[in-house]
This record gives sequence, structure tokens and C-alpha cells, in this order.
Amino acid sequence: MIGGSVYAQNISIDKERSRLWIEGRTNVNQFSCRASSYDTLVSSQELEDADVDVEVDIEVESFDCGKRRMNRDLYETLLSDKHPYISFEYKDLESMTYDDSQDLYDLVVKGYLTVAGHTKEIEFPMQALMLEDETLKATGQTELRMTDYNVEPPRALLGMVRVDDLLRVHFEIFATTHNWEPFDDEQNKE
Repeated sequence: MIGGSVYAQNISIDKERSRLWIEGRTNVNQFSCRASSYDTLVSSQELEDADVDVEVDIEVESFDCGKRRMNRDLYETLLSDKHPYISFEYKDLESMTYDDSQDLYDLVVKGYLTVAGHTKEIEFPMQALMLEDETLKATGQTELRMTDYNVEPPRALLGMVRVDDLLRVHFEIFATTHNWEPFDDEQNKE
């Protein structure tokens, strides 16, 4: 985060390098499902309070668990026909520390997560690092319970295979800022 100056930024996510995936367990194995389609909207006006708007919409049916049946069960469980996206909207930065020796930020982010039509406020730890090519790399993970979003963990084979309620969400996001333009504070007052 660059403080002090007032700028309007255009921030874009490198979807080729970025990854978002969930991991879970059943009573018989573990699984991992990676999202291949998501839209991000990131905008920033570097004011003293580092005002940043971040919205992420992940297409439910873009998750691939490696098996068609698992994919279908996941889509049905998350009600993809009625709620095709999982959405995250950034609210606030709970805390931020900086390690000068590693050029690394440790943050705790707060926001609103919407799954299957149910929204809850969440917070999660995240690390951010500026790479040599001026790309920002942000990584993090958090645990979620499906039942917190009124989602019943799926069962298969007449209930013999049961998915645990707890899922771990991981992300590794690469972002770049470009087209820096001075922000006219007088326009903002209108």
C-alpha cells in the first residue's frame, strides 16, 4: 500500500498465475477443487485511509474436483442453479504489519462472503509481497463451515460417504497496478 499521495489506480488480477481452491475431507478420503472462472473488481483511491474496493465473484460451476460426480455433487450442494456465484466483498483491514527485511505485509482482512444465497461477515489472515516485476502477490487461507451458510454437507452412496462440514479455502493472487493518474480531490467533493 502506498500512502500519502492521492491517486486513482487501475488494478488488475493476473488470472493465468492466480489460483483459488477449496480443500475438504470425507470419512473416506480428502479432496481439492480448483476454481477456473472468477471475476474480480479492484479499485483504489489511495487516500490516507487507503480506501480500497474489492469484489470477487467465483462461478460455482467452474470448480473442478477431478471427478464428474464430485463436481455435480458440489454444484447441487451449493445450489448453483439458483446461486451461480460465491461472492466476497471487502469491508475493512483489521490489522497490518510490515516486515522490512522481507518486504512482506501481514494483514487480517474483513469482508462479506455470500455462499448459496447466505451472507456472513468473515475475517482471514493474508500475506502480501511486492515482487521484483512490480506485481503484488497475495496469499491466504481460511476455514469455513458449510452449515454456517445453511449448506448441508453432501452424502453419497446411501449416506455411507459423508463430507465434513469444515472446508479450507486457499488463494494465491497476483495483481498489478497500472495507469497511475493523479486523483482530483476537488472532483471527489461534488
